[in-house]
Amino acid sequence: MRRALGWLLGLAAVIAVVLLLQGLLETKPRDAARPPSVDDARALMGPFSVIVEKQSRAMYGDLGIDVRVVVRPGGGEDVAKLAERLFRTLEIGRGAPTGGILILVDSENRRARIEVSYSLEGSFPDVTLSRLARDQLVPYASHRALGMAVMDALHFLRTHALDAMIAGELELTAQPSPGLSKEIAGRSGGGGAQVQLSSVPSHSEFKRRFPDELRARYAPSTEPRESLASFVRVQRDLAGDPSLELFTRASRVMRDRYPVAPYEEALRAEATSEAWPLELRVRGDYAAAVSSRPVREFVPILMTREEGLWRVDLVETFKNLRFDRQGQYRLDNGATPYASFFPDARPARDPSLAPIDLTGEPLEAAIERLERSQASSDRFRLAEILMRNCFVSAEAISLYAELANETPPDPRHVVVFSERAVNLGMAEAAIPSVARLGPAHASRLGWLYELSGDDDLAIQQYRRALDRNPRDAYAREALGRLTREAH
Repeated sequence: MRRALGWLLGLAAVIAVVLLLQGLLETKPRDAARPPSVDDARALMGPFSVIVEKQSRAMYGDLGIDVRVVVRPGGGEDVAKLAERLFRTLEIGRGAPTGGILILVDSENRRARIEVSYSLEGSFPDVTLSRLARDQLVPYASHRALGMAVMDALHFLRTHALDAMIAGELELTAQPSPGLSKEIAGRSGGGGAQVQLSSVPSHSEFKRRFPDELRARYAPSTEPRESLASFVRVQRDLAGDPSLELFTRASRVMRDRYPVAPYEEALRAEATSEAWPLELRVRGDYAAAVSSRPVREFVPILMTREEGLWRVDLVETFKNLRFDRQGQYRLDNGATPYASFFPDARPARDPSLAPIDLTGEPLEAAIERLERSQASSDRFRLAEILMRNCFVSAEAISLYAELANETPPDPRHVVVFSERAVNLGMAEAAIPSVARLGPAHASRLGWLYELSGDDDLAIQQYRRALDRNPRDAYAREALGRLTREAH
């Protein structure tokens, strides 16, 4: 993401169109007591704004914490004073059972501030919040991935709140929902990582290049167990140098372009330590290091033999593995060469996420060539390569969104955008784009509403799909299932 991406220059205008279309769609009446959580008039968070809104509302529903996210130019006003003023003006936390949190990003001066209500100050020390704002939100903003920055910051704040509850430092006034109770149980039982943000390097420190004399410590090997040991050292040392050859070529591109959250890397390092010793499974040119016991937030280590050396494959790891609310991983897609290592997962296959064959062109060269083009076909191929070959999802999903909202819409671009949004857990982001395609895509629109948790609107769209095409088997099955569940 350090590179200037021409296609991102018009992203704010594109997302503004998306938000306008959202306002034209059928929606349930908004709870008057809960104003929108996200204020991002320039749409700098891109498609991630919908998932940030969802996260914020989950924080209120589960923990009683009123979260507001404000992205605006701060002018010359001090960011701390601006945050204090907005906190009072917006009455953040008023009526909230537990308290309030403001995440403020000064988009003009690349500054950020996280403010909490008095009731949360003991659980969220100022040093922790200032470090999170300075070393996570600000670097992300400079990478043009602000939406993912806020999404990860909210994930950290939720994790921190749950850990504070378990430690007796934060008390909820309401009874936890069944889902939250399971999440708390998953955090308090068995192994699990706990990281102090103050011990984590800053974003710039994390990605620094290691001198040649130290790189051998993190080198790949012809033996998978030795490469596994090198990766454990990478995790323990928080060695974020994206050029380390321990990683596959595609993973090096991912580490270079992706806005990394060092505290998440620290969580993974501690989880790996908790899960030790690992069982190393090798089949042909692929290997997986897994734990025999459940450890919260432990990520299996996938490796492949590339150019005779065993290298860590982060792309396939994060493209296909997901966590449940208890912090346990699951294989989300069987169309990966590592599927045989997870026989109990029985995941659906999605070959559309398989890497694109570049016919011998180096990955970096293909990306650089496509970034210079403004042709829709080239920008679509760029998005597919970023998503499927190196899983730089923050860039890819923004480009998909831009393409999906061109006029006139290209149905193929819109359909693929919807599938990729679903893969990233942000189905809501694709609803306006699919709605533009008209009645012929009512079944897909119903699918997106259903995945977004809006069963009423999903039922409406499935009925429209069947009115148009009574042979739509998917709409018929889905409608039957949802109406049975409703009764």
